[in-house]
Amino acid sequence: MATVAELEAALRESEQRYRLLMEEVEAERQALAAQQKKFASMLSHEFRTPLSTIDGAVQRLEMTGAHHDEGTRKRYRKIQTAVDRMLAMLDEYLSPDRMASIGRERQPNEIDPAALLESAAEQARSRRPQISVHTEGLPQRMRCDPAGIRLCLEILIDNAIKYTKTDSQLELIGKMAMEGGVELLVRDHGAGLPEADLARVFDKTFRGSNAAGIAGSGLGLYMARSIVDVHGGTVTARNVSESGTEFRIWLPVAADAGKSLA
Repeated sequence: MATVAELEAALRESEQRYRLLMEEVEAERQALAAQQKKFASMLSHEFRTPLSTIDGAVQRLEMTGAHHDEGTRKRYRKIQTAVDRMLAMLDEYLSPDRMASIGRERQPNEIDPAALLESAAEQARSRRPQISVHTEGLPQRMRCDPAGIRLCLEILIDNAIKYTKTDSQLELIGKMAMEGGVELLVRDHGAGLPEADLARVFDKTFRGSNAAGIAGSGLGLYMARSIVDVHGGTVTARNVSESGTEFRIWLPVAADAGKSLA
């Protein structure tokens, strides 16, 4: 039978091992947090650098282009508005601390994906009244950063509005994915993307061959993909056979995320 002294020595050894383990865990946590913040800072810089270049170029064109016709000056203003909107999105949603926290912190399991779709549709109906929402079998709750995913939906809807006729129908669809998880679809009934552009549509600063005359920075879809990436999800695009383009956000969902909605 162990003596009291031996038991005390064993207890001290266990406490020492526990302290060392906690120190290692804390060191790893701090290292991971530093890496995530560095990644988020780089990501924010990736967006701001080209936007700042575009912003400066447009301002110079406006200052030196007093002799340009009204149509040209209107295009300058549209580009400036698009840049200002993207910079506002960066300030509101994509600060380094915020982007790092999405991947580091456990998000609350309290977001209703059907309500998220309806909210995004309602916000966009002032620009395109013909937006419908269809949901099937979605969980009552899912874990994500609601502002980030709402921004992704806004970017995809805005993209669909810009590249389709004013009377064209847009559909937002939410359902459980065949491979598990949740899929949120934004589907338009336009001309579709040129096949050569599909593989590059999410690349930074890429603008498709059908973008001539349409204001934009080429950063919106890249921004959407970056946000979905830190959620552990994917965003893809394809042309659908009945005409139009379908953008698909796929997000993992916990097994206990709540009962499905009828």
